Amino acid sequence: MATFLLVHGAWHDESCWKHLAPLLRACGHKIVTPTLPGHGRDRVSPWSISMKKYAGAIIDAARATEERPICVGHSMAGFVIAMAAEQRPELFTKLVFLTAFVPMGKGRLLPMIIADPSLRKRILHSDFDFPGGTNSVRPETAAEFLYTDCAPELQRMATDALVRQPVRPLFSRVRITPERFGSVPKAFIECTGDQAIPIALQRRMQHYSKFDQVRTLEAAHSPFLSMPEKTADVLAELADLTPQPSS
Repeated sequence: MATFLLVHGAWHDESCWKHLAPLLRACGHKIVTPTLPGHGRDRVSPWSISMKKYAGAIIDAARATEERPICVGHSMAGFVIAMAAEQRPELFTKLVFLTAFVPMGKGRLLPMIIADPSLRKRILHSDFDFPGGTNSVRPETAAEFLYTDCAPELQRMATDALVRQPVRPLFSRVRITPERFGSVPKAFIECTGDQAIPIALQRRMQHYSKFDQVRTLEAAHSPFLSMPEKTADVLAELADLTPQPSS
């Protein structure tokens, strides 16, 4: 059995995994679901949060596990797990990008979003409070691009659980190298109906880094909510395909 370290994306906290985590635990896997700094109840200044601080929290979570975890990053957390693996590649058995961003070019997330025509309109779904250092999803449009294929009641509950996103990490640069990030086995779970990260961009990012496995879900942006059983099955399969260290 494996240890999964599940890392949420922008505007979320660890509660987004509440439907997926029990299914993986029922299969005998160990599950760790940290909340990224600035996304929980801690009242720190959003401007004190950086991508480096995110990565540090994931490194700390990985170091606290009994065995090297499979680190799963959703959406924005693709950048988070990439930076964590670049800094401490030996801590992770595998990285799984769950319809997640992969660092490309200059490695800054928000400029990457603004520069891509397929992503630019997503900015219209959120509001920036630069003096306060946060970005918030508009509740009236959150379901349209985050929870497209979820049932209405689940859309409402997920939207109500959204939190403010610190802005600074979105401008942080994430540099990855073949020697460090590239040395960790990687898988990508693409979601064909994603309205937040279009499938064409997901597949373009897959060519930017070497992915050992690619799996496809006929899902929108949040399959851990809309189809947690299928998502758990894919993750369990990827865990079985993880090479074990030689003794």
